[in-house]
Amino acid sequence: MNHPTNMPRIKAILFDLDGTLIDSVTDLANSVNYTLGKLDLPPHTREEIKSFVGDGVQKLIKRSLGQTHMEKFADAFGIFMDHYGTHCTDNTVLYPGVVKTLPLLINDYSLAVLTNKSVKFSLTILQTLKIDSYFSEVLGGDSLPTKKPDPAGIFYLAEKWGLDPARMIMVGDHVTDIDVGQRAGCKTVFINGGIGETRGLAPDITIDTFAELPGILT
Repeated sequence: MNHPTNMPRIKAILFDLDGTLIDSVTDLANSVNYTLGKLDLPPHTREEIKSFVGDGVQKLIKRSLGQTHMEKFADAFGIFMDHYGTHCTDNTVLYPGVVKTLPLLINDYSLAVLTNKSVKFSLTILQTLKIDSYFSEVLGGDSLPTKKPDPAGIFYLAEKWGLDPARMIMVGDHVTDIDVGQRAGCKTVFINGGIGETRGLAPDITIDTFAELPGILT
C-alpha cells in the first residue's frame, strides 16, 4: 500500500462497481457467450471477457464481437441486455471486506456508486446483495449523457452535495477510475485484484483489499 501524506479531509467516497464492490465476471461472461452463441459466433474465455469489462455494456459487446462482426452489434446488444437483465445476480458476489467495511464509512462520509454499468443492472445487483442502503446516489453509465472517464458524474455529485471534488475520493480497480478522478480533481484509490488495470496511470493510493480503505482515510 502506498499512502500520501497530503490527503485533504475527505467528505465523500465514490465507488466503482464491477471489480471494486462486486465480482461479476462470471455472469458477464455467461451473458456474452450466450449472446455470441445466439449469433452463431464462437465464445470467448472468461479471461478474455474479463479484459473487455470496465467501459460499459456497449464497449463490452463491441470488444466481444470484434471488428469483423460489428454489423451484428444491434442484435447482440439486445440479446445481451435481455439475458444479463435476467441473470446478472446468478453468480455475482461482493468482494471480501465489503460487507464489514461499508458500515465503518457510512457515518463519516457521503457514499455513492459511480459505474459505467447500466443503472438498472447496478441497482438490481446492489439490492440483491443487500448493500444498496449504504449509497445515497447510484450513477450508471446511462444516468448522464456521458460516462467515465468523463468527469460529469463526479461534478454532478460534487454540486449535489455542495463539495469541492478535492474533498472526494474515487475508489476503483480500473484505469477509467483513475482517469475520471484525475480529470475531476479528486483523489484516487486503486484496488489491486479487481477486473481492470492501471495501464500506466498513477493513482494517489494503491491498496490490496477493500478492508484497507478506512485506514487510509484517517
